[in-house]
Amino acid sequence: MASTAPLVPQNPPSTVVHVTHEAIDHLGGIGTVLAGLITAPAYVRSVKRTILVGPLPWPDRHTSNPISRLGEFARELHYSGVDNVDPIGLGAILRPIEWAFGTRMVVGTRVFESPGHEPATAQVLLVDVSHPNRERLAAFKWLLYEKFGLDSQRYESNWDYEEYVRLADPTYHALAALLNQSAPGRAPGAASAASAASAAAAAPAMVIAHEFMGIPTALRCSLDRARFRTAFHAHECSTARRIVENVPGHDVSFYPAMRNAMKLGLHVEDVFGHQADFARHALVSRSHRLDTVLAVGPETRDELLFLSPAMQAARPRVRVAYNGLPAPKMKYEDRLHARALVNQWLGRVMGFVPDVLITHVTRPVPSKGLWRDRKVMLHLESLLRARKLRAAYVLLTCGAPIRTREQVEHMARTRHWPLHHQEGYPDLAGPESGVYRSMLSASAHEQASRRGTDSELAITPILVNQFGFSRERLGEAAPQDMTLNHLRAAADAEMGLSIYEPFGIAPLEPLHAGAVCVVSSVSGCMGLVRRAIADLNMDLRTCPLVLEADFVADSVLAEAGLMSAGDRPSVDQNGQFRCRAIQFGAHERDMLEERVCARLATELAARLPSDESGRRAAFDLGQRLADRMSWDAVATSDFIPGLASAMV
Repeated sequence: MASTAPLVPQNPPSTVVHVTHEAIDHLGGIGTVLAGLITAPAYVRSVKRTILVGPLPWPDRHTSNPISRLGEFARELHYSGVDNVDPIGLGAILRPIEWAFGTRMVVGTRVFESPGHEPATAQVLLVDVSHPNRERLAAFKWLLYEKFGLDSQRYESNWDYEEYVRLADPTYHALAALLNQSAPGRAPGAASAASAASAAAAAPAMVIAHEFMGIPTALRCSLDRARFRTAFHAHECSTARRIVENVPGHDVSFYPAMRNAMKLGLHVEDVFGHQADFARHALVSRSHRLDTVLAVGPETRDELLFLSPAMQAARPRVRVAYNGLPAPKMKYEDRLHARALVNQWLGRVMGFVPDVLITHVTRPVPSKGLWRDRKVMLHLESLLRARKLRAAYVLLTCGAPIRTREQVEHMARTRHWPLHHQEGYPDLAGPESGVYRSMLSASAHEQASRRGTDSELAITPILVNQFGFSRERLGEAAPQDMTLNHLRAAADAEMGLSIYEPFGIAPLEPLHAGAVCVVSSVSGCMGLVRRAIADLNMDLRTCPLVLEADFVADSVLAEAGLMSAGDRPSVDQNGQFRCRAIQFGAHERDMLEERVCARLATELAARLPSDESGRRAAFDLGQRLADRMSWDAVATSDFIPGLASAMV
């Protein structure tokens, strides 16, 4: 009988260092990943010590409470060179480093919380990079050039690059010193000689570069293999994102071109030109120098391999390690309660309670492809009207500072916000204006008046241009206890038609409550979806809760008349890559999107549950799927084994 692999590898790192711009803040996707991962039971069982590293924000700002430098999730302050606070004697090892590098450091602990998990505590190291020792910084930049071919002179005017290069060398020395100490909170020298010897003999610490920001520190630590192993956690491929967002055909051009170019042994600069001007490309394309690369999805893995022959040669060390999903255990009654709360709010905003709730919680950036939502809604409008169903399409996205409760109350009274909007903060600001205009063009108001028919909408679009989903954020119309979690649990469908989406946690967040999730095929999460539904002996055709939106497959392009058998990619006599997809412009992409979005609308209408038994069945399936896609599941199957593979 074949033996089965253990749930947790035998040699995972006991100390893991996460280098990230979200060491103390929860600003976006990486903060969500860290919270889900660090609180996952499989991570907690394997990793005994976690250290978060990042630049110290506002180092020259005075504070009467030094622990505030560790952010809103702070637990304890162990050292602050900024404030001359040293309660446990860490200054003995950190002050010499601060003096040598012209920096100041803050050390403490913070707490992580994630739905369904017990809170977890991690150590934090923050480094002031505002006034570095110039000689030491120049020496480190020379080291980067000598060892890794990284020419910092090209990028040092770019703060994205310069800030994290300044972080790297003092961080390396501080980590080397801190790793010799016992558990956080114990004074230096308190450990016995035996425990010190044990620490010296322990496995190296794993330093994880989260995105391009952590790569300089990881490269520096990679030169000391007695103490460290290193990994690049690729939450995206910066080079690919830039290309996808800027070529007129977006994903419809990029992915077919990449796919076919790789078959011919070509790489990104062979197809899309030189990328050396882009500092993030310079960093990410050197991630092959680390011990392992963990890509959040198959698409991100392929994008990294596409960067260069050196990345392609590192293929065995470039692994897929999926992100997880918040998978809270719920009862069906919890979903009903959530829908009742959201319906109260919708009734007050719309004047009636809709039959169907379609949501999209996202950032207002080009990569999210929000114009594709509009196209789906235009086709879905007539389908729901024919069934005499009314829907609300709630887009929760914010591109401006948070509005105060007083501001939202005033907007609600004077213009019936968030159903109606006007230009100018505290209402529409930044990218929100374009988003709102796009949503209005998706409504049937104008079309209905042209037809001379009843102008009542089957789908009412609502733009909530505000962070959060509570009474504090939405005003008096919101029930007292309503939160964003209630919106996620209440949704019948969630849209996610991104042109670039390395993983995409948000489009799957309502899955656990039985929502139909409409997700772009270029989203890395689709690989995890397929794995989870296969575990239930299903596939995408028989699983009603995930609707894949494929804009990039060769077969889809062929059906739309954009590719034919005679359009085989090739390299001409001048070495130029020839591929029809590269020539796609906005017209070709728009034509393809119309075709795909019409099909999606038909499929979505068919998959929406029509009665209570259908909604309960969808809820039960969502709970089973989400459990197989949880943070604990992917930490066990992907993340911890990925780190363990690099500990040799």
